[in-house]
Amino acid sequence: MNILVLTNYQLYGDSSSSFVHQQARAYASLGHNVRVLVYTAFGRRICTGERMLVPLKKRTVDSVELIFMGYFSLSNFGENTFNPLSASLSLKIFYSAVAETFRPNVIHAHTLGPACCALGSYLKKKTGAPLVVTTHGSDVSIPVEQGRTRLLKPLCDHADAVVAVSSALAEKVRSCGTKTPVNVILNGFQISGVPSTASPRGCSLLQAGHLQEQKRVHVTIRAFARLYKLRRDAALTIIGQGPDRASLEKLCRESGVSGAVRFTGQLPNQEVLREMSHTRFFIMPSVREGFGIVYLEAMACGCVTVGTEGEGIADLIASGKNGFLVPPDDPEAIAGTIEWCLEHPEETSAIAERGREDAMSLTWEKNAGRYINLFKELIS
Repeated sequence: MNILVLTNYQLYGDSSSSFVHQQARAYASLGHNVRVLVYTAFGRRICTGERMLVPLKKRTVDSVELIFMGYFSLSNFGENTFNPLSASLSLKIFYSAVAETFRPNVIHAHTLGPACCALGSYLKKKTGAPLVVTTHGSDVSIPVEQGRTRLLKPLCDHADAVVAVSSALAEKVRSCGTKTPVNVILNGFQISGVPSTASPRGCSLLQAGHLQEQKRVHVTIRAFARLYKLRRDAALTIIGQGPDRASLEKLCRESGVSGAVRFTGQLPNQEVLREMSHTRFFIMPSVREGFGIVYLEAMACGCVTVGTEGEGIADLIASGKNGFLVPPDDPEAIAGTIEWCLEHPEETSAIAERGREDAMSLTWEKNAGRYINLFKELIS
């Protein structure tokens, strides 16, 4: 099967690039031919570190062919504001250059947004291949929260199938009234990078991700401040970079915990996994989270993992069995959960082990296999 993946994720320094790439590698490992078309504004750096200065640029990473398609942004040079006219011209260049040697049987687009759906629809008309769109979280959650659910329907209607990465996200998609089938396929993760042994330190906490409001890092810091009053040996590591870093560091100082909180900045994935393997508790009380792969990584590394009720991770975590779920924006609940764990070490170890086993069952190969089954249904 020839699979054309459409995304804007394969950009320099973008942590989101990893899951698209790993899934594409999984398609290839199952014997399928894969091309990844990455649309991006001229001037932006692509995953190899080069700036995008020509309409098309081909690169091969881990045996996966990436085709970068540049367009002129509607704003400043190097910003990724979508320009439909410029993108359509670049897309015609792409099609004429690639179509003769690679005719897709299916188009798999990432994110339910105007740009991706417009480009996917164009390619669908030109090739006759079915279009499958995967939504990952905020592309649906933000319009729903803002009362703009009706805007999702025409985007869904472009596709032959929509895939949501969690049940909660699928319900949000269905609420727009689309008749396009909405499927649920949980994300996978790269098991080979997980350290073979874990040696968690006593009262150590970790959160990893982009430092922005959606990730609720400030909630984790407030929970840690409550815990730190009881446990002076407690330590919190925050991995990632983002616009909220300065305000989060200020919150640590105001809360009297700056000496016990370490900001590492952005780290390579292998280093993140190593940090997790030495940490007892992974905390990420995010909202608008489709199905964070970082939860899987933390569970596989042996962390006791705490997520948010009603979010995508609820498809995997059964609270009190293989991890914990707490109400959104509730630092007291997070602190209380950790205190309970510290008071019940044997039960907590069993919860962490069940979490590790459940996470290790979700590989990219299994994820890709479920997509392939869906693709075959659409093609037949």
